[in-house]
Amino acid sequence: MPRALIAPAILALAAAATQAQAGVVIDYANFTGACGDGTLTCVGSAATPSSVLRLTPAAGGQAGAGYSTTALTLGTGATFSTSFQFQLSQAGGINPADGLTFVLAKATNGLGIAGGGLGYQGVPNSVAIEFDTFDNGEVGGSNHVGVDKNGSLASAAVSSPYGVSNCQLPSSYLADGCMSNGKVWSAFINYDGSTQKLNVSVQQQGLALIQLVSDYSIDIASVLGSNSAFVGFTAATGAGLENHDILNWKLANDTSITPGNGVPEPASLALLAVAGLAAWGARRRQ
Repeated sequence: MPRALIAPAILALAAAATQAQAGVVIDYANFTGACGDGTLTCVGSAATPSSVLRLTPAAGGQAGAGYSTTALTLGTGATFSTSFQFQLSQAGGINPADGLTFVLAKATNGLGIAGGGLGYQGVPNSVAIEFDTFDNGEVGGSNHVGVDKNGSLASAAVSSPYGVSNCQLPSSYLADGCMSNGKVWSAFINYDGSTQKLNVSVQQQGLALIQLVSDYSIDIASVLGSNSAFVGFTAATGAGLENHDILNWKLANDTSITPGNGVPEPASLALLAVAGLAAWGARRRQ
């Protein structure tokens, strides 16, 4: 391709990507200052040290939540899609614990119960996707993803990432497939209000993307009692503990965020950087 055509081609690709993400209403590449600038409400132990949203530190008996300061208008039938990356590290106590949730709630009820309540238990008119790392007798053992509603941890559509359900101290929790292993995990949640189908996929750093919840039927607008919601994250520790960190977050009021159009892989970020330099160089030489 002639050099003069490189920049227009790159700009065309960028324009197409922008159009595909037209419904994005939240976009945190990082969380620097987010708990103090008014865009994110942080309660309990939640804070923004460095560039992450740390819902809890690796200490016992903690509970924290970070959620949108204003209610967001979702798409028809509460349609939304979201992607975020999380990292659970420095596990200790009796076992890695307790996990986190992505939550949509009708009101700013803030924080739920700590420990096995994941900072979510007791939040009414809400739907959550839980990423649970402690075995409280649930299906999926000490490493599972499930769908919760109305502040109850009686999860539906439960599945263990990569088929791994036993992640314990002193060392099995470090294995691939254990969400508490300290590696970066990507999550993609997509809900189409017209079909009332929910899908959840995850990917551990260095492993293939997997779908854990497939076309699960739920009427989210009915559960919320509204077509708008306060959205964010909760987490908790008890006698077991770990850091619960959210690294970045994007949310749209349509279904445009998908595994191929959400959190960029490291290789994709490098490619975009090279493309940007190529475009700049082409313009300099014209």
